[in-house]
Amino acid sequence: MNQSDVTTAAIVQGLERLGLRPPCHLMVHASLSKFGQVADGATTVVAALRETAGADGAAIIPSFRDAIRSEHYALQQCRSNCPQTLCTSHERGYTGAIGEAVRQQPDAVRSCHPTHSWVGIGAGAAGLLDGHHVSRTPCGTESPYFRLMEQSGAILLLGVGVNSITNVHAVEDARNVPYLSAIDPPNRHATYTTSGRRIQYRFPEMLHTTLESAGILRATQIGAATCLAIDARGFGSFLWVVTEDDPWCLVLRPDGDTYEPEQDARRKTARMGEVWRRDADQDAWQQLLESSRRPREPVLFQPAATVHTDCPAYRGVVRSHHRCAANDIPPWESFDEYSFDEPGVATCGQCNWRMS
Repeated sequence: MNQSDVTTAAIVQGLERLGLRPPCHLMVHASLSKFGQVADGATTVVAALRETAGADGAAIIPSFRDAIRSEHYALQQCRSNCPQTLCTSHERGYTGAIGEAVRQQPDAVRSCHPTHSWVGIGAGAAGLLDGHHVSRTPCGTESPYFRLMEQSGAILLLGVGVNSITNVHAVEDARNVPYLSAIDPPNRHATYTTSGRRIQYRFPEMLHTTLESAGILRATQIGAATCLAIDARGFGSFLWVVTEDDPWCLVLRPDGDTYEPEQDARRKTARMGEVWRRDADQDAWQQLLESSRRPREPVLFQPAATVHTDCPAYRGVVRSHHRCAANDIPPWESFDEYSFDEPGVATCGQCNWRMS
């Protein structure tokens, strides 16, 4: 081991700076390579997560499958007897070395979801994961996102930014916001954004600044990695309040006779900050939790029957479909056909922009 190697002790000390001490419940997104040189690799990070969570706590991390457009989409081993309380599949996840190291731990448990299962360690892990089998969508009722708030847990980002946070989808799911698209009920999968493009992905630094200003996000450096901790209840409360003000606040849309994504992102993140300063409710996560348990039919993605060709985001017909620059990739198109900036399919009937 080199003197410059990141050790278990260094990671634990860094997590203490973020206010994380045992016992605690952690929902982790992580990149091993961002730490720099780590002594013994991913197992060192797993050991640090165990120590920080404590014997009665939990650390859970994604063991998601590949995207819907991939041959690796959805777990195969457990499909015949899914859903169940916890998943018995030993298929690998596609979300990094640390997630795989957790999955391979002798005491690891896995949540039952064909595309978005989580794996966890610690005495509290099963309690975070065992409700996932009743959720119709990855982030719906009784999913780990809501269980984490019940346990007053934290979202931990190790070397990755706010663009990695999947908890945003839990609020969108509970509110059934108008841009959602549930496209694969047998696999309980939802794309979450088809009618819209996310501020979280396009301009993550703006969302980061907003959360930091709201006092929800804390940061420290561990090795070469910038690491963030976000209070799960605080984040849920924040998102509940700002989506009450504007259910479209997390996605970029045309405005009037213009489509300026960066301008839209600046306006919306500024508005989120204003709304939270004015209407901050630290207990709003409880409303989110209650709403998540109400029966609802997910919004279904629908290509537009009538297209507003004079909309500033309209981009013509590509591969037999009218295209909108403000929309994300449609679920049937493979990534090798699609670039990040290519327009998605027009969904004018589900757009909040109205022609003047």
